[in-house]
Amino acid sequence: MSARGLMKLFEDILVKQLGIRKFALFISNINWMCTNAHGIDRHEAETLTLHHVLSFKQITHLRRAPHELARYFDVVVPVYHKESPLAFTFLGGLDENQGTIEEQLNYIQTISSIIAVAIENKKLFRSQVRQRFLKTELEMAGQMQTMLIPGKLPDNERVSFAGVYLPHEEVGGDYYDYMELNNHECIFCIADISGKGMAAALLMASFQSSVRSYAEKVRSLDVMVERLNTRVNEITKGEKFITLFLAKYNYLTRELEYVNAGHNPALLLHDGEVRLLQEGCTILGMFDELPYINVQKMILPGEFQVFCYTDGLIDLQNPGLEALDIPHLSEFLIANQHMSPSQLNKAMVDFLVDYKGGRKIADDISLLTCKVYADSGSR
Repeated sequence: MSARGLMKLFEDILVKQLGIRKFALFISNINWMCTNAHGIDRHEAETLTLHHVLSFKQITHLRRAPHELARYFDVVVPVYHKESPLAFTFLGGLDENQGTIEEQLNYIQTISSIIAVAIENKKLFRSQVRQRFLKTELEMAGQMQTMLIPGKLPDNERVSFAGVYLPHEEVGGDYYDYMELNNHECIFCIADISGKGMAAALLMASFQSSVRSYAEKVRSLDVMVERLNTRVNEITKGEKFITLFLAKYNYLTRELEYVNAGHNPALLLHDGEVRLLQEGCTILGMFDELPYINVQKMILPGEFQVFCYTDGLIDLQNPGLEALDIPHLSEFLIANQHMSPSQLNKAMVDFLVDYKGGRKIADDISLLTCKVYADSGSR
């Protein structure tokens, strides 16, 4: 029987079987409300009694109290589970032919307890169903996210890539990728999509598809970013945003191009110094047309390393509530520049565990590290 059906059954018992001339039933559904009434308008009953309901802890004879509600009702019958109120029934005009008042009140309290507990169980069941649904959705989103993040990245004599994804309790919108355009060019990126759950995972899937499609067709990063911004707006209608770091590298010319669309600055380690790669444009999806796009280009002779990450990394706090910052990361990169990308990422994860102490990770953390070797152009 539905909750509404249970409340109608309770009303029939009171009115048709016990002959009660007036009653109002109050049940909490987020807020307390009068769900059923007889002999009095339901809205009037709410106006008169709503601010009094929680003051009744036991069966109360309003005329004996005396209570200001005695003008409208005779008795209040509450139902509690431990310390939590479940229902309140206000009664007026009890029929003494149905037995003593106390006998009727005990019977009414028993019936109202059964009805209230049954309704509460239905709420709990619906909540459990919702929780199971949300859990399933998050699991599906997590599986989708895992499938989209590349499982194998290049690791050879001219270049080495390594990525790490550390999910938070909920599925977020972190994403990184690598694409080989031809024998001497590649594109890599990292992005953070606002929101969590299935919506973020679906947006990430669409965004990845767009990045890969445009990478094959478009040669200039500014045009590619413009098209990605248009695509994000088409999908989200301005309700979600994406930060993106997008880079292209040419092994022959040793030229690195990049655009940073509102993302945390990637760190470039070259000749023992760390440079922030933060120039570019605004967040994608914020404007119909990007107000500006600054594509940065640089020639990098010799070995260099690019360290990309999402904001969960620098939002991480130690027990003293100090956030991990860019100087920390720069020092770490310089101290460990001899490591391969996979070794560096592992060392960074170990460092994060020590740094945060017993504190939980507050957001997803993704890392993408690229190392280009000195003679990569000739291989």
